[in-house]
Amino acid sequence: MVKFINRFADRVLAFLHLSRFKEQIMYLGVGGMTTVVDWLVYTFFVLFVPSVGGEFLQKISPNILSYSIAWLAAVIFSYFASKLLVFKPTSEKAYLEFIKFVGSRAVTLLISIMGDILLSGEYAVVEVSNPLVAKLIISVAVVIINYITSKWFVFTKTKRNDDGDKKWARIMTR
Repeated sequence: MVKFINRFADRVLAFLHLSRFKEQIMYLGVGGMTTVVDWLVYTFFVLFVPSVGGEFLQKISPNILSYSIAWLAAVIFSYFASKLLVFKPTSEKAYLEFIKFVGSRAVTLLISIMGDILLSGEYAVVEVSNPLVAKLIISVAVVIINYITSKWFVFTKTKRNDDGDKKWARIMTR
C-alpha cells in the first residue's frame, strides 16, 4: 500500500511539475490526516467524556484530558505515516527515532496546553468561548513546529562528508 501511494504521488506530482516539493506536499497530506485523527479524538472527548481533574484544573485548562489523549493518538498515527510516506528511512535505530519523535511532539503538546490556558478557562488572556475554535488557532502553530522538528531533528540520517573524511555529519533527509 505504501509503495502504491508513493508511486501514485510521484505520478501526480510529476504531471503537475511539483516533484521537487514532494516531501512538503506529502507532509501536508500526512499532517492533514494526523489533524483529522487529532480532531476526531479531541471532539469525541470534549463532547462525550466528562471533564476530569477537579475544579482547579478545570479553571486553568478545561480541556487538558481531551488535548492529551488526542495528542497521543495523533502522535502514534503521525510517526508511522511520516516514516512511511514522507521521510526516507534513516540509518538510526527505530526506537531512538521514535523517542525523538515523541519528545518533539511533547513540546507541541505543551504548546497546545499553554494555548488552551491562554484561550480558555478562567485565566484566559483572550477568551475564546468555543474550545474547537481555540484548538483551530493552536493547531496552526503546532503543524509548523511539527514539520520543523521532524525535518531537522527526528528523521535525519548520517552521510560521509564530501571531502572523504571519515567523520560523519548529520544531514537532512532528502
